[in-house]
Amino acid sequence: MDINDIAAKAAAKIDAARDAKVNAVKAAAASGVELQEAAQLLAAAEQKYAKDYQNALRSDWTESDLRGFGLDAPAKKAGGRPRGRKPVRETTPSAGGVQE
Repeated sequence: MDINDIAAKAAAKIDAARDAKVNAVKAAAASGVELQEAAQLLAAAEQKYAKDYQNALRSDWTESDLRGFGLDAPAKKAGGRPRGRKPVRETTPSAGGVQE
């Protein structure tokens, strides 16, 4: 047995194991990127569906009508401009601050 052959075989085995580990991480990372992209596409599709569903309701269709067509109410509401809060009126005491 040659020590250099044994060392070369050991190094080749270690390199192969390292390459397998690196390839496993690369595959997981690629799947993670695909998952994030799919989540973004899903969020955009849900937002569009919510807006289109609201437009159907504004066009005088009822939720019952839409369910009859096989359309479920969206899980999330359509985004839009937030409703403003009504200003709170403060009561002011009389001019002198003293009431009789």
